[in-house]
Amino acid sequence: MKWISVSLGLVIAVLLLTACYAEPAEPTPVDAKKIRGVWSIETMDTGTVENRKTIVPKAFMIFITEKHYSAIRDLAEKSSTANSKAADAGTYEFDGKELVVHHMASAFPVLGSMTFKCSMEGDNILILEPQYAKMKMPGMEGIKPSADGKMGYGDMAVKYRFKRLE
Repeated sequence: MKWISVSLGLVIAVLLLTACYAEPAEPTPVDAKKIRGVWSIETMDTGTVENRKTIVPKAFMIFITEKHYSAIRDLAEKSSTANSKAADAGTYEFDGKELVVHHMASAFPVLGSMTFKCSMEGDNILILEPQYAKMKMPGMEGIKPSADGKMGYGDMAVKYRFKRLE
């Protein structure tokens, strides 16, 4: 009986270790119809692994229709008096995992595209993670986050969490 208990304990320990160290599962693709709607920012994660923090921006809304998107934002922290406003609109491509926005009108000095890893929690939380290595801004290819996670406006955004408004 003693050996059965020890054996059972070892099996459970091995199963727990396997579960803890297993590779994360590939996210489930998102149905393109589910990303359509009006979204408002809840939180934004910024910085690198060493200096990551979660902030609540003043405002960020994104509108996604069947073929077009529009975004308006002020990424300064809600408690700040600073302004970090921008807006853009255009078309997008979505393959269930990545959302690529193609700017047709933009507050940025050049037009280009930005890629986001896209996932959802249920039907009402949209999560977008910028993929800076895939950013395309003709004539401004050197505009990338610094090694310490800074962009021209401050700490680089690494994750946006939106809630559905409609």
